[in-house]
Amino acid sequence: MGRGVSKMRTRATIIVTGPRKGTISRFFICFALFLAGVKSKVVIPGDDIKNLKMDGLIISGGDDLYHALFEQETCELEEVINYQRDLLEYTLLYRAVKEKKPVLGICRGYQLINVFFGGTLHKDIRKGDYKYRYTPFPWKKIELKEDGLLCEIVQKQSLKINTLHYQAVDKLAKKFRLEAVDDYNITQAISSKSHDFLIFGVQWHPEYLFYMKSHFKIFKKLVEAVYARVEQ
Repeated sequence: MGRGVSKMRTRATIIVTGPRKGTISRFFICFALFLAGVKSKVVIPGDDIKNLKMDGLIISGGDDLYHALFEQETCELEEVINYQRDLLEYTLLYRAVKEKKPVLGICRGYQLINVFFGGTLHKDIRKGDYKYRYTPFPWKKIELKEDGLLCEIVQKQSLKINTLHYQAVDKLAKKFRLEAVDDYNITQAISSKSHDFLIFGVQWHPEYLFYMKSHFKIFKKLVEAVYARVEQ
């Protein structure tokens, strides 16, 4: 049985998207995937994706989404907007959905998934009395929906997360369900209502917290879903 699993797992590859610059986040994502028992391949804007082998997809964090995608005024810092990356990730997400490949969105990736399916975003959550820290360390507590996928994955009803974002999900796409919120009722995790294949997203960066069992389980869930599809 062990040999069969080993052979099967050599065939599965999860694509990890990312920017041209900055490798820390995707290094930790790939390391977490390695620990979870799957291969990974990083794809950045400019790469040839025509014949790309993709058994699963992770859309990672990073630059803000191009404002035209969610019909709001442009971000003041144009340098944090990456149009080419938006196009790459939309193309890969479209393919993943069409082929029913498991998908995980992290921070920017989770926002992109929501916009792709018709949702909208908060341009900047750092307003009013909203307490915010820009840190990779877990400090913020969120509440998980009791009957949700995330609660099932981590086996907890609350979770400490990090915060490395300015934008956030505002209007949730109709095909998705709410998985977690913070004290200000800002959406922190979503998942598809469809049971055809796994597609979900989290606002925080679990790759920086892979050493914590609850956050590592998120990657394990994706890997399990990938192998379940490969076996079919």
